[in-house]
Amino acid sequence: MIGSPNQDQRSAVLAQLTASIDSFFLEGGSVQNLPGCQYVPHRVRRELEPERAPAEPPPSKRVAKRLQHLAVIRELAKTMTYAEAMTHTGLSQSCLVRAAFDGQFKFRPDPRRGKGNLGKKLSDPALDRAKAKQIIAYRNVGMTRAQVIRELQISFKQLGRIVREFEIDFPTAAEKRATRRS
Repeated sequence: MIGSPNQDQRSAVLAQLTASIDSFFLEGGSVQNLPGCQYVPHRVRRELEPERAPAEPPPSKRVAKRLQHLAVIRELAKTMTYAEAMTHTGLSQSCLVRAAFDGQFKFRPDPRRGKGNLGKKLSDPALDRAKAKQIIAYRNVGMTRAQVIRELQISFKQLGRIVREFEIDFPTAAEKRATRRS
């Protein structure tokens, strides 16, 4: 094989090496153990002046006005609901909600929340009585509920409420058929 050392060359190099080692020791040479690498810590860094935090620039006029506005709304939120603050300040509810989120505060909860129109009378009794008389007159003529709604221009829900309150009976389809046959 090309490039592989033969045994004679190897043994010749090995013999020369051992002869040089022996001559080194005969001439008074000795083996020294040198120190290995050891960890050397970095020098302590000493700064002449302590590092200072950069000074914050003063807030702009716009930011200062916004912070003042938030402070005013925060004070209102302690004693008012959203609806009361809206009437007091003239701001929209979405603006007040944003301010509460930005300022991390809450308005007082509305005590009527979730109650809807419970206990409120939403209609005028005098108008309802007049409409009930008209409904009775139209019923006696033979008009249907749908025709009465179109004539009076009221909603089906309002008609149902008036019929229920004044106990007005509209004839059913079966009752109408029975009166036609007889």
